[in-house]
Amino acid sequence: MKALLLTIMDCATSFLLALPLVMIYFKVHKENPNRRWCLPICSMNFLSIYFLISYGDIFWVVLLWQLLFIWPICIAFNMHLYKQDKILHSYQCLKKKQVLWIGTLTTLSVIMLCVGLYDANTKVIIYHQQVMEEFSQASDPNLFLIEHTVTPSTLVDLSEKIKEVKTGKVHAATYPWKSTVFVVFESEQQKVTMAFTYVRFYDSWKLDGIYDESIVKFSK
Repeated sequence: MKALLLTIMDCATSFLLALPLVMIYFKVHKENPNRRWCLPICSMNFLSIYFLISYGDIFWVVLLWQLLFIWPICIAFNMHLYKQDKILHSYQCLKKKQVLWIGTLTTLSVIMLCVGLYDANTKVIIYHQQVMEEFSQASDPNLFLIEHTVTPSTLVDLSEKIKEVKTGKVHAATYPWKSTVFVVFESEQQKVTMAFTYVRFYDSWKLDGIYDESIVKFSK
């Protein structure tokens, strides 16, 4: 089973992304025959987000689907219902209780998401340090990268800098499905920042690769 805070964070993320469909469900008039399809579609959308968020390397497809397809359709459908209101009575304003419920759930989701992200941010840093330690002690570093990373080809030069990476300053920027761990260290009169990308792998994380590295040389 997923860790409790990860489960809470995933539920909160799923609800926030599925919120436009939830709003449509409450705004469609009870007499509208299309209303019976709203609840199943809302449920399927929520569950698809919830289960696929654990696969961080493909979740970006789901995110784009929501933001570029589902959300615009919800906005367009809401405008269509509003225009047809006087003719078909297909649109209804949210009642006070509905506004209260949706507002409360949205607020709780945002709070739970923030708490979950804080916890995930801490854990991914600990996991990063653990991976770097295991990599430095591996008898075959290349085999270790193949078995424990998504894109080992981006990490071929890690062996040369592993000592600096292990002792560098670490901070992270985490999303529910992805995290970037920044390692900053000084080497040969230059400041190096390496960005390690981690993706969600069920209730844990997996090192994807290094996709960004910046070097700032110190002036003499």
